[in-house]
Amino acid sequence: MPPTVLLACAAALWSTSGIILKSLPAVHWLVVAGTRSLFSCLAFAPGVAQPRPPVRKLVPAMVLYIVVVGALMGSMQLGTAAQGIWLQYIAPAVIALWVSLVRRERLRSVEVVAVVLVLIAVVLIASGGRGPQHRGSVLLGIASGFAYAFFILVLKSLSEASPASIFVWTNLATALVLLPVAAALRISLPAAPRELGLLAVMGIGQLACAYYLFQRGLAGTRAIEASLIVLLEPILNPIWVYLGVGEVPSPRVILGCGLIGSGLVIFAMGPYLGSRAVPRQTA
Repeated sequence: MPPTVLLACAAALWSTSGIILKSLPAVHWLVVAGTRSLFSCLAFAPGVAQPRPPVRKLVPAMVLYIVVVGALMGSMQLGTAAQGIWLQYIAPAVIALWVSLVRRERLRSVEVVAVVLVLIAVVLIASGGRGPQHRGSVLLGIASGFAYAFFILVLKSLSEASPASIFVWTNLATALVLLPVAAALRISLPAAPRELGLLAVMGIGQLACAYYLFQRGLAGTRAIEASLIVLLEPILNPIWVYLGVGEVPSPRVILGCGLIGSGLVIFAMGPYLGSRAVPRQTA
């Protein structure tokens, strides 16, 4: 199956996270993230018997993954699903800035436009609500976006490793970190069959299967390209939430999400519009 199709399938599965999360209003986001990762370990269990990725790469992957999934759940639960998921998709702009500032490569004009649009979008989303919950949602969403960007880069360097091996360890680490943190904060764990059932669906279907497809697809694409192909996720996520619970973001949040999406589309269409890549510079 072509890498682009694998990435699109992964995005479609990921897009159901918002509606499932909004269906669990009584379960704290730390518990949601930790429990669904625990369930996902069941799907990735065969990875324990496979060669483990190098520790020097696996440890950063685990840390970044904990932030990616934990912060995303927190952002969507504290605010709207739209702002949470779209803030995660500042990742391509973060990657572009990293390429420019750290690797000293000049950005193409379309990449500069995308970065500028994303910066404006973050300001709009941040000003699109009030109160500690909205601020917490924005901060967690930005944290998830930064972590997602570098997680993509680490995964790219692990393209030869087994996806099952990578994700059994990253999800196990997530469960072993977030659930004890929740317990220390005296946050109750889910006990109702419905809650456990939905978390199992999130862990095995929405998370485990999606990341397996994502890793397979990522191996055949550039990091920034992969971020753009899975744009289907943030488009569908708020739609499912609106259809399921009627959640509608504020106008500024909608505009900010639209700018992020526009920036990503402009960047993706750059090569087809005749935009030439600027020659790379070495340090």
